[in-house]
Amino acid sequence: MKTAQSSVLLTGVLILAATSCCTAPKCKMSCASKPGYPLQDLVQYAKPICGTGAFAGVPAGDNNTFPGAVTPFGMIQWSPDTGAGTKPAGYAYFNTQISGFSLDHISGAGCADGGNFSFMPIIGAGEPPNGRRTAFATSFSHTNEVAKPGYYAVTLDNGIEVELTATTRTGFGRFTWPAGKTATLAINAASDVNHSDASDININPDTHEVTGWSIGGYFCQSKSRERDKRTIYFCAIFDKPFSGYGTWSGAAYEPSSTNGNDTASGAFLSFDTSDSPTVLAKVAISYVSIDNARANIEAESPTSHFSSGDFDRTAKHASDVWNNWLNKVQVTGGTTNDLETFYSMLYHAFIGPTTCSDANGDYTGYDGQVHNTGGRVQYVNFSGWDIYRSEAQLLGLLAPKEASDMAQSLVNDYQQGGAFPRWGVITEDSGVMMGDPAAPIIADYYAFGATNFDTQGALAGLMNAATNPAVYAPLTKTHERDGLDSYLKLGYVPEKGEQGGYGPVSMTLEYDSADFGLSQFAAALGDDSDSALLLQHAQNWRNLYNPETGYLQLRDTNGDWTPGFTNNAGTYGPPAKKKETIYVEGSAGQYLWMEPFNYKGLADLMGGQDVAVKRLDQFFTKLNAGDHTPDSWMAWLGNEPCLETPWIYDFWGEPYKTQNVVRRAMNELYANKPAAYPGNDDLGEMSSWYIFSALGMYPELPGSDILVIGSPLFSKAIVHLSSGDITITASGAADDAPYVQSLTVNGQPWDKPWLRLSDIRNGGTMAYTLSSTPNTSWGSDPSDAPPSFDGGVK
Repeated sequence: MKTAQSSVLLTGVLILAATSCCTAPKCKMSCASKPGYPLQDLVQYAKPICGTGAFAGVPAGDNNTFPGAVTPFGMIQWSPDTGAGTKPAGYAYFNTQISGFSLDHISGAGCADGGNFSFMPIIGAGEPPNGRRTAFATSFSHTNEVAKPGYYAVTLDNGIEVELTATTRTGFGRFTWPAGKTATLAINAASDVNHSDASDININPDTHEVTGWSIGGYFCQSKSRERDKRTIYFCAIFDKPFSGYGTWSGAAYEPSSTNGNDTASGAFLSFDTSDSPTVLAKVAISYVSIDNARANIEAESPTSHFSSGDFDRTAKHASDVWNNWLNKVQVTGGTTNDLETFYSMLYHAFIGPTTCSDANGDYTGYDGQVHNTGGRVQYVNFSGWDIYRSEAQLLGLLAPKEASDMAQSLVNDYQQGGAFPRWGVITEDSGVMMGDPAAPIIADYYAFGATNFDTQGALAGLMNAATNPAVYAPLTKTHERDGLDSYLKLGYVPEKGEQGGYGPVSMTLEYDSADFGLSQFAAALGDDSDSALLLQHAQNWRNLYNPETGYLQLRDTNGDWTPGFTNNAGTYGPPAKKKETIYVEGSAGQYLWMEPFNYKGLADLMGGQDVAVKRLDQFFTKLNAGDHTPDSWMAWLGNEPCLETPWIYDFWGEPYKTQNVVRRAMNELYANKPAAYPGNDDLGEMSSWYIFSALGMYPELPGSDILVIGSPLFSKAIVHLSSGDITITASGAADDAPYVQSLTVNGQPWDKPWLRLSDIRNGGTMAYTLSSTPNTSWGSDPSDAPPSFDGGVK
């Protein structure tokens, strides 16, 4: 892969005889601290390439992850961009060309974002791209590509070698041209995947430095240029002088110019590679200033350490950091495929949310002003509608320090921007999706161990948003809860235009889950009055249940059912009116089950537990019927509204069916390949579902530490927590042996298909006996069912 100068081989394995971390006085990139337990080599199993391909079994869709260099929750994601189309993460495995290596990406989202400041090494002189992101596209083969945690490398078909690694806020690149070829590097300051409104680039030949900025953004708003407009700054410093340079502004190129400024701008840099074919570059971004971007480099990857050996040490450091994080959950047993799938999922779960604050603590808040964290980290990219279902709980459990700062970041967003974000991006809420996901996210963090944040400020802000329809973000012109006035007065969100909102039935259910999660948070903080009020609000789903059809349906403000109902589509309405989106990314058949805190109440409305189980059996005739369209009433486990459904059997006396469906989903819908997921990973949500499932438990109830039980995949798993290890053993564990025959918890027989995290978090044990034969009696006693909350505590 590399010339003799490099110690990184094509395999991506570092073979330095003696590596050391950066120990210069100015350097803050210290050695990766080792935990107090023996480390296994787990980075070998984590495959960043997983999720860069199509949905499992659905050629048209994408999982939307990226394969490039990033560290846990890192601000920098230096990764290749491929193809002529716009991909949410910039990279699609089936593409055969790379057009550049840009500095920021988003992992697994359904909308494109990032792609800023694309670096592309080329041979000879280049033509200005004039806004074309693919102007420098060069073919490549996956056989010449390496993607490992914290490191990415590829040899392009023209012979240029690219290697990338990262720290939290910086990237380190190593570019090697074929001998005797003219070495040119193009930097596109306007490569934002959603296009730039303005950009600027400057070359300083004396310091070997290139700086610039771009105004762009517009996450999920590419057709409406009103929201999420932000400025991003960058700084790049090179290890050798430029033998030539020039800039472009729009379509005009000026040789020897040091400045370009336009909606499209960039620079060409030439290098004399007669002595060495390799050029090194250190890069950083900031959402505050160019000076802060430059300071990020000096804080984490100082230019006093600028050699090929320093690149190798940085890559080794990134690998060590990732290995420490992956070792938070140590599993043994299982096949190599199982191990690779598990640790690839755990890797992706630790990518987002992402760091936004600079090394000095500065960040641009949701009010457009610069703030300082005072020693914390400000995080952004909260895929709210998605991650409250299990990703937030996983981070609260395994990363309580970081998750506490994430919770505080959301509080900061509220206090500075006027409302908690729904889908929070860099400097403001994008306003995408619906519901009030910050409430269950913060409650999830707290319930699973992330408690070091302004809890009273969070509760006060979330209660205000849950009861005051006037809560409003002036910068983005969005209410935190659309249709809240009707929700509070009528007990549901009605048709759009009647104090309703986008996806009224879905919105009602989302508010119910938010209110339940917030009720748990309030109770944990001693606020019993507000907790009781919110538990009552959480039962509003009952107001949408139509006993004549057996589904949750849309009502108008008079209480009448809206005509035109169908159970297998997200839209319906009378012939005289335009059809309205009723169920967001789903159907009535899929949203029927979204009351995870009160399945007893749902079964009662459906005619009893036996009737409910039969309907659930029919629902799982297919596991991923929605695929890339919601027009089905059967399960769509590739999308978030259905993620809780396999665990419902635990509440209805047939946990062996939960064990069956969960294992089928793990075996059939997840893999250690580019097509790794049944849908978008959505910043770790799908990954976290798999992680919990493989451990044999799931956080079904938002904001609660209740875990419903499935069955573990591995013969042993140790979850390392500061409060004590959770040890899970499973005699007879295998891919085809999901059925629980017996279970002990902390040495005592356990027949309940649920427990609380508090039962095991202080050094608890769970010991299973598993089989390939169902045990229909274990966990079937109705008195052992997980709690259902119906306006009060069970």
